[in-house]
Amino acid sequence: MNTLTGESQMQRIIRRTGRKPIQCKCKACQQQCHTPCLGTPQDILRLIKAGYADRLAPTEWWAGMVMGCTDHPVMMVQAIADGDWCTFFHDGLCELHEKGLKPTEGKLSHHSMKVDNWTPRKSISWNVAKEWESEGNASVIEEILEEMSKRNNE
Repeated sequence: MNTLTGESQMQRIIRRTGRKPIQCKCKACQQQCHTPCLGTPQDILRLIKAGYADRLAPTEWWAGMVMGCTDHPVMMVQAIADGDWCTFFHDGLCELHEKGLKPTEGKLSHHSMKVDNWTPRKSISWNVAKEWESEGNASVIEEILEEMSKRNNE
């Protein structure tokens, strides 16, 4: 929560993208699960605390460079792909959904997003990725890195 504005991270991303949480189980939405949806640092920390650290990995997000939003890859920790699908996608559904752990991009993404109604700066993925560079998330990111380091040393 931003103490100056009273706006939560999710509210900020909703405001910037114009998207609201939505649920859809159609085939088009399921196809999006070939690529794991991006989570904010807070999303990823919740996954770690819920015992899913072994299904997460450090990554460099280069899509922002392709979209023209940034001049460098964004370093983050995200869900891994398991074969052709996100590690959390099974039998047509995200196993995190019912547990309230679905990452932000997955909560806001929908098949209605098309090339003709999409702009890079308003994209969900860019607005989630920016959270990994926000100074306000430094302590959460530090905790994520400590937890991931513990896992790698076990």
